[in-house]
Amino acid sequence: MGSDALTELQLSVMKALWQIGEGTVGEVLAAMANDGSALAPTTVATLLQRLSKQGWVEHARKGRQFVYRAKVDQRQAAEGVLQRVLSSFFGGKVSALTAQLLESEQLSPEDLQEMRRLIKKKGG
Repeated sequence: MGSDALTELQLSVMKALWQIGEGTVGEVLAAMANDGSALAPTTVATLLQRLSKQGWVEHARKGRQFVYRAKVDQRQAAEGVLQRVLSSFFGGKVSALTAQLLESEQLSPEDLQEMRRLIKKKGG
C-alpha cells in the first residue's frame, strides 16, 4: 500500500472498487454514481492511475480497456489510517483515542453496549 494518505475522491474510488471487486473506469464510475458521486470518466481514470502509482490499485489490460482492482482490502486500509491517527494525534495510546471518541461522539446505549462487549471479548 502506498504511504500517501487517500484524498476524499481517492477514497470514493477505493470504496467503489471494494464494492465491485474489479472493474473498468466505466464500472467504477457507475458504482460511484450509485453512492452519489458524479465525476467525469477522465477524472476517475486519472484517480485510478494515481492510485495505481501509489500502490493502492493494480490493473490489467482486457481487450481495449484496463480493469482495475484494489491491492489492499478495506480493513487493511482502515488499519493503516487508524495507525497514523493513533500515532500522530494520540502518541500511540489507544486509551487516549478511545477517550476522545467517548467525549466527542454522540454514542447510543447500543454503541456503548457494543463497546463493552468488545472490551470484554478482548480480555478486559
